[in-house]
Order: sequence, then C-alpha cells, then structure tokens
Amino acid sequence: MKNTILAIVFVAVSVLGAKAQSSANVKVNVVLNPTLSISLGSGANNGSAYDEVTLEYKSAQDYTNGVDTLVAKQLKVTSIGSGYRVKAALSNGGQFTKSAGLGIESIDASQLLQIGLGSAANGKTAAATMDFDNVGGDSNASSSVLNKELDVYYRAKDLNEGEIKQLLGNNATKNSTATYTVDVVYTIAAN
Repeated sequence: MKNTILAIVFVAVSVLGAKAQSSANVKVNVVLNPTLSISLGSGANNGSAYDEVTLEYKSAQDYTNGVDTLVAKQLKVTSIGSGYRVKAALSNGGQFTKSAGLGIESIDASQLLQIGLGSAANGKTAAATMDFDNVGGDSNASSSVLNKELDVYYRAKDLNEGEIKQLLGNNATKNSTATYTVDVVYTIAAN
C-alpha cells in the first residue's frame, strides 16, 4: 500500500511538473498601414453614391451678385499616416455643357463657377483640374483623420448682360430657361 501511495504521489508530481514546464509562445503583430479614401458624406442627398447641387438664378439680384450654397458634410475623407489634399476634376475638359435651353452649347466652367472646401473664403475658380492644398495639414502621421466630413462651397458667379445673352440665348422669353451641367469628381492624395 505504501508503494501504491508513493507511486500515485510520484505520478501526480510528474504530471503537475510536466504541465508547469510546458509553454506555448504566441507573437501577435498589429500592422498599421497608411490609407487614403474619399466618399460622399452625410450631407449628400440621401447618402447615395451620387450627389447633385443646383445653383439657380431667379432675380436681378442673383445675376448681379451670383448665387451660392454651402453643402455641409458633403465629402468624407480618411487619411491615415499622412496629411492629405483634395483634388477635383471636371467632366468635359472643364466645360459646362447645355442640357436644356437656347443658349450656347458649352462654356468654360472657370467663367461661371467657383468651388471651395469649408467656406467662401477659400473658393477657387473652377478649372478642368483643381487642387485644394493645405486642407489636411502637414505630411506627418499626427495629421491623420478618420471619416472627417468636409463642407463644400459652390458659387455661380455674377453675370453681365453679354454673358446672360450668351447663356440664355438671344430669343429667350420670360418662360425660357437654360441649364448647364458639369460633373465634379473629387479625389484625395497624400500631402
């Protein structure tokens, strides 16, 4: 019996000792990669993949002063690991094309439109390509942003009589309207 108890104790000590001496090491790596993305934000129409902004001249004051709108939270950007800049490209080589009315077929967007990020103070005359620099700070990781929403400002410039005749057409009546359209494609790049 004494031998049996010693054998049981010996086996128990051996098993406990074996468990105490065995181990498994697991190395866990977390890798953070820089990333850039841009999409429509919560201020866009219905959160769809396409948004539309309409600037409409309705009065003599509109033609004299221009018309504008600020679309709050229209764009959403993520820039991890660097500052960022937002760029824009206009369709048709920067030309507004007539989609309705009697006026000229197309007009250079720079003659009619300004676009800015944030407010009217930083509006740029619309060109075929635009670079909104200094939006996302410097080019170090401390300027990273995640899902930051940006306001976008649009302004249709004031027009003189000659420009109005050109855009609306010489034979316009009080019921005539002219609509010109251009697509703006925003992209993001590292600063």
